[in-house]
Amino acid sequence: MKTAVRGALLAAASLLAAVPLLAGGSAHAGPAEPTTDATCVLNAHGLFATAVGAGGTNLPVGDTLAMTGTVSCVDAAGASAATGTFERTVTMPATECTGDEHGDTSTTTVNWADGAVSTFRFDTIDVVKVNGTASLAVTGAVTADSARFAGDTVNALGTSTGTGCGTPAGETAVDSTLVLRLTH
Repeated sequence: MKTAVRGALLAAASLLAAVPLLAGGSAHAGPAEPTTDATCVLNAHGLFATAVGAGGTNLPVGDTLAMTGTVSCVDAAGASAATGTFERTVTMPATECTGDEHGDTSTTTVNWADGAVSTFRFDTIDVVKVNGTASLAVTGAVTADSARFAGDTVNALGTSTGTGCGTPAGETAVDSTLVLRLTH
């Protein structure tokens, strides 16, 4: 009887030992996690085509924001990957000094220090703004014809600050910082 119980316990133990292998095998059958090609910081200064909240009003207005700035990227290991400058035009169907914006889009042209060019398309820019200070959440992609990071997915978070909201002149300029994760 003892031998039969020991044999059953040994068989059960070997089956239990195989469970992690089976679980691990099936866990790897799903889609692979995205690979990070670079993390970039974009620092920008921009000018609104039309002052936001001029006269102290807080009415949504269609506007554009022309921005220029610097970009610095590191690879997944934290080593410098690329630096350069950029230009971006943000299209805003309904910007205001305080409120949420969910329809903003933009195209960023990056001129890398070595002369190469990449285009970052921001398809969704979600903005939560209070008195000219905003949080930014961005998704998009790098165009396929770009010299660096072609076809990568863009996910970014950032902040922007501007002055002039609630004044007769309104908000005319903004400074922003975006941290982008580029993955494929």
